[in-house]
Amino acid sequence: MDTLSPTVGFLDETGTGEDEADFVNPDLPQLHRMWRNEKYAPELLPFNVRVVQNISEVVEYVGEDLDQDRQDEDQDPNDPSYVLRCKDLERVKYALRDYLRIRLWKLQKYPQHYLESKNLKLLSDAERTFLREHWHHKKQFFESRMLSALPPSKQSLDDKIDLLDMVRRPCLDKYTYARILEDVGDLEVPSASLTQESSQGSRRDSFQKGRTYLVHYGVIRPFLIEPEHAGENQTYPKVDLV
Repeated sequence: MDTLSPTVGFLDETGTGEDEADFVNPDLPQLHRMWRNEKYAPELLPFNVRVVQNISEVVEYVGEDLDQDRQDEDQDPNDPSYVLRCKDLERVKYALRDYLRIRLWKLQKYPQHYLESKNLKLLSDAERTFLREHWHHKKQFFESRMLSALPPSKQSLDDKIDLLDMVRRPCLDKYTYARILEDVGDLEVPSASLTQESSQGSRRDSFQKGRTYLVHYGVIRPFLIEPEHAGENQTYPKVDLV
């Protein structure tokens, strides 16, 4: 499941004095949530520019600070405080890199889908540039290797006939574990979403705060992607995927 605990691996920029209160950068728990949700969601989730930029700046600052300590002749490389700070930095860098790597993997897997205007808003500026260039070169490869030899009517890569669509899209018809963090009220649930006896079709079920459910992704999707559930600072605080 999770490869990092949400309560460990956070950089402390205030020192370790006994009289000083422990400080945890609030963006670090949020990065962990974003990383976990992105990992378990079948589609790309909204990109939080503020969190990624803030964490990147903290990583750069702490990395420079550790480099200065490393150059100090009096610095003991086996000093517990120094070793723990290095480990903390590596843990945060891994979470940030893997979060971005997962997003790039989804973009490369479904490029045409995320090039549609309604989906471009989920991407950062850098991701939009990457996606356009990636699809441009991939399309040129298809045209030079195969499409140019086909009749013009067969050269399109985005035809849609009735229910048949050439554009590859994320499969949202999946089940996922979801932890309810805030009150979400009664939700419309397909009859097969929960392991309970039910009638055909769908029903409304109550989801209790603090509990974890195995549920159809579509049931909790609005709380991860819709702007009205974004909350303060675009944190989407009501549901976590686990």
